[in-house]
Amino acid sequence: MVPNAMNESNDPAERTNSERARNADERAAEQPLLACSICLKCSSHRTIVSGKGSVFMLCQSDETPSDWPKYPAQPMRQCRYYRSA
Repeated sequence: MVPNAMNESNDPAERTNSERARNADERAAEQPLLACSICLKCSSHRTIVSGKGSVFMLCQSDETPSDWPKYPAQPMRQCRYYRSA
């Protein structure tokens, strides 16, 4: 059976991953230091929630130099690599 291209994916794993990403961003928005960070609004970020519940912002920008921190100190107030979502 060929899935309809107009419908969202029928793959439960894909829905679970997108739900996890949404839940991680919601969890980050509840953290005082992350809620005021521009990283949460950047299209190059990925929110990571550890097994113990800690929340981290992973910078995935292709433009950052090799010495740029993978997990920048929070809250970030300005960033030359920021891209609006």
